[in-house]
Amino acid sequence: MSIGTPEKLQTFLELNPWVPRESILVDTYDHTLYKKLGFSRFDEASPEELKEIDGSKLLRFINLGIGNLWNYATKSLSLSPLEGSVNWLDLPEGGMRNGGTLVVKGEDIIYQWSDTIPSDVPNVQDVRDVARDAARA
Repeated sequence: MSIGTPEKLQTFLELNPWVPRESILVDTYDHTLYKKLGFSRFDEASPEELKEIDGSKLLRFINLGIGNLWNYATKSLSLSPLEGSVNWLDLPEGGMRNGGTLVVKGEDIIYQWSDTIPSDVPNVQDVRDVARDAARA
C-alpha cells in the first residue's frame, strides 16, 4: 500500500512489472486507510522505537546496483506521496507519513508491519513465509 494517485501507481507498476496490480493499493492524500491501519508519521517515533531499528536496513539502497539506483533516484520524487511543489523545510503530511507491509487473506489482515521511519521495513523472508503459509491454509 502507498499514498498517491492512479498515475503514480501506474508509474510504479511500469517500473516494477513483477508486482501484480491486484496486490497493491493506493490511499488518497487524506491518508484515511493509513490512519485506520495505525501507520504513523516518522516524526512521532519515540526514542525507544528508534533504538530498536536495525540501522543496516537504512542503507539497503546501496545493493540496488548503479542502474537500479539511478532509476530509483530519478523516479522517486515523481512517486513520492506529495502534491504540488515541495518545501523541504516544511514537508506536507504525505512526506511525513510512514507506510508498512500487509499480508491480506480474504477480508483479514494476517500480518502487519508498521514502519517506524522510512526504510524500516520487515524481513522479506518473514513476510514471504507468512504469505506462503496463508496460501497453503
